[in-house]
Amino acid sequence: MDAVVRPARASDKEPLMSFIRNVWGGHDYIPSVWDDWLADTRNRMFVVEVGGTPVGMNRLRFQEDGSAWLEGVRVHPAYRGRGLASMLGENSMRVARERGAGVFRLTSGSRNKAAHRQIARIGFTEVARFSVYEPRSGMRKGTWGERVPPREARRVVGLLRGSPEYARGRGVLWHNWSATSLGPDMVRSLVEKGAVWRHGGAVAVMRSGGEGEGSWREVGFLGGTPDDAARLARTLLGGSGRAERRAFVVQGSPIVHALRGSGFGRVLSNVLFERSAKD
Repeated sequence: MDAVVRPARASDKEPLMSFIRNVWGGHDYIPSVWDDWLADTRNRMFVVEVGGTPVGMNRLRFQEDGSAWLEGVRVHPAYRGRGLASMLGENSMRVARERGAGVFRLTSGSRNKAAHRQIARIGFTEVARFSVYEPRSGMRKGTWGERVPPREARRVVGLLRGSPEYARGRGVLWHNWSATSLGPDMVRSLVEKGAVWRHGGAVAVMRSGGEGEGSWREVGFLGGTPDDAARLARTLLGGSGRAERRAFVVQGSPIVHALRGSGFGRVLSNVLFERSAKD
């Protein structure tokens, strides 16, 4: 098989979208972000072609903590099972090593067993499972909680990193469907930006953003006392608005039950995979 992995080009869009637009019943996000990803000079997007025809793609994102995030893998149905997804992954890890990345991470839906097997073949190990919760229609905005002031950054570092959710969730913060290590420097930076909130014995990190045609408000870390955490989530994500609203919660946390009781519903569950660049 004459397969080659190379940087993506504008001319690859139509051949790839011809099958990607049908993924997930026509709800795949790739068509809406392709142009932004192609224009992004910080990160990289790759295409695998067979016989000169583009039949697959993926993206490599460089994270704030020095890690590399692999995402957006798509392979034409007629070419699956030929190792093309692994070729894309190996290429991305090679490029990431050259840029000094020490850790590689990616995620996959919890039910996608075929993807899990392919991910294991390129050396990744499951490290945690997370579920994503959204407020149900009509949820009223809460009035609990406050932003952590910069003068208390050091204290909140201990509160956040000492929570069961931090330990169970591999100590990561989710943002735009990718995970970054939530180290002390990162926490202090987020506090300075007004992104860290607290209520009683709970702490949360909330950020907003947009890509392609979508925008979001996102609780990327939620930890601490369950009822306080649920109230904090209602404050940060309740109410109305056009932006998507979601909270990432590590599976097995009692916060899950508190969220459900507060009117949040689970929309999906993901597995977080990790690999050291030294492996």
